Amino acid sequence: MAKAYYSAEQSRTLDRHLIEQGGYPGITLMKRAGMAATEYLKQRWPAPRRLLILCGGGNNGGDGFILAQYAALQGYDVRVALFAQADRYQNEAATALQELTELGIAPEPFHPDLLNEADVLIDAILGTGLTQTVKPALSALFEPINQSNKPVLALDLPSGLHADTGAVLGQAIQADATITFITRKLGLTQNQGPDTAGDVVYADLHLPADSWDSATPLAHSHSLAYWWQRRPERPLASHKGSAGTAWLLGGNTAMTGALHMAATACLHSGAGLVKLITRSEHAQTLGASQPEWMVYDESALPQLTASANALGMGPGLGQDDWGQRLVDQAGSVNVPKVLDADALNWLAKAPRHRNDWVLTPHPGEAARLLGTDAAHIQQDRLTAVKALQQQYGGVIVLKGPGTLIYDGHQCEVCTAGNPGMARGGMGDVLTGLITGWLAQGMPAFEAACLSVWLHAAAGDLLCQQHGLRGVLPSELPARIRTLMAKMA
Repeated sequence: MAKAYYSAEQSRTLDRHLIEQGGYPGITLMKRAGMAATEYLKQRWPAPRRLLILCGGGNNGGDGFILAQYAALQGYDVRVALFAQADRYQNEAATALQELTELGIAPEPFHPDLLNEADVLIDAILGTGLTQTVKPALSALFEPINQSNKPVLALDLPSGLHADTGAVLGQAIQADATITFITRKLGLTQNQGPDTAGDVVYADLHLPADSWDSATPLAHSHSLAYWWQRRPERPLASHKGSAGTAWLLGGNTAMTGALHMAATACLHSGAGLVKLITRSEHAQTLGASQPEWMVYDESALPQLTASANALGMGPGLGQDDWGQRLVDQAGSVNVPKVLDADALNWLAKAPRHRNDWVLTPHPGEAARLLGTDAAHIQQDRLTAVKALQQQYGGVIVLKGPGTLIYDGHQCEVCTAGNPGMARGGMGDVLTGLITGWLAQGMPAFEAACLSVWLHAAAGDLLCQQHGLRGVLPSELPARIRTLMAKMA
């Protein structure tokens, strides 16, 4: 089943709907959240320990009060530190605070000295409501928390993190784990979200399946298995022509390796024929390096129109006159295309809109396409991927942790992959993979999603085998083949 991601505003609307129309009192939802957090706390830090629960002035603080009650009843030594005046709490949070005091636990104002007496910290300060930079006075209190080196469990969202974008709003609590309630927050997958949140656990609070029907998710995250099931079938009567002809353009001076990796990935996708166009002086060397592909110089460009089922441009293309000629001549061929690397840089110089291509920018390339900078892209990746699709059309793959795939109607977020994949050449492998699936007749959005998930899962497999610094792009295609064989 797909994981659905919602905005903070949608989450608040769903909460109100559950309370006002669903028959769930707010205190009931709060108690379910507190109980879920306590159960996870017991799993993560099983021995009874000293807890310091940091509670802000809203309902996130109320979740903390409930957790304090359950944890105390289960043997934890609990202290509760307030980041607001006790008389500021309202509604469910006020009820939870009253129950806490009736249990004999007296909350006290936060002071950094309290950190020394705790084994585990619970972040229940801000939750999902933050949209502006954390105020300096509060930010100053976050610093000793982060410097304490104590393990932190965040409730719903680490304080200081934007729920929708994953941007740190000035200063954030660095969590070791985050348990998020009712809805999955997209910001936990984007930008600084993964680094800030630590391990993320989702608790649906045992709500019925139709509880989320009133809201349209921002994005979904399926799985490699889901997208693998959507691959084109290979009939018994297949031949190399029916399995698709993929052309790949690139391999300029000093960059033949990029084209080689893209072509290898394309072969491993199962494309029937893989043909390369590169500089004439590189053709013989590339041709000798792999017997299954055919290599041409730019004089073969007219053949593209007649034989290509899909076209990939960018791996090692370069930004000189030779690269521009290839882009100008091949760009008008009416077959599905994948543009990456320098093909995107050429597109940024001469923007146009097409519905038959897949664009695969990293944040820097996305910034050039939108006339901004990479930091701006990363601040709100969902808005960026939508802006790219509106301006350029087709399917956009905004690469990076939490890669987003968007076609103007649906958005997929890939949660696989690892930091070891931050290596030159990874994008070339992805370009070849998408081109191969397009050549086999797979719809562009599905081809992009399957390729991104395969690519990320293969990177994870390499990381398990060789560690973060041992993940080499050139070794990815072989792991992709291994994964596909296991799923076949």
